[in-house]
Amino acid sequence: MAASARRIRSQASPASHPERQQETRRAAARPELHVVKSEQADSSSSQDRLHSFIEWTRSHTVPVIQVGIAIAFLGATAVGSLTLRTQMAENSFDSQQTEQQIEKLQQDIQTDQTKLDSLQASLPQKAQDMGMVPQQDSVTIDLNGYQPSDGSK
Repeated sequence: MAASARRIRSQASPASHPERQQETRRAAARPELHVVKSEQADSSSSQDRLHSFIEWTRSHTVPVIQVGIAIAFLGATAVGSLTLRTQMAENSFDSQQTEQQIEKLQQDIQTDQTKLDSLQASLPQKAQDMGMVPQQDSVTIDLNGYQPSDGSK
């Protein structure tokens, strides 16, 4: 009889107090509350603000670490971005200078080519002025069988 009574009590216990179980679940699901002091902005000094910030960081270590990592990441990203932009501006400046030098050299080449063409065009006239005549037949010399004389050594 005692065993059946226990069985009855153990089976009856959860069904008889469902409100207590719900209250226990609600209490476990509630966030932890703490006292917040109300301070007016005019009367709070920088030391009070610093003290409250330090207390906040002590109670919230994980978010502070995440915020610190995020700030460090943003800072590193900003520095990297500025470095890249500076390098790109420097490369652009160097490229522009190189292109200007290439254009100047091409102009010099064109000027020299124009001078050469005019000198080649005036060469026959200058030769005639000096009394030279154009060659009628072409003469070739074959040096394959050439033997130097003993006196030239």
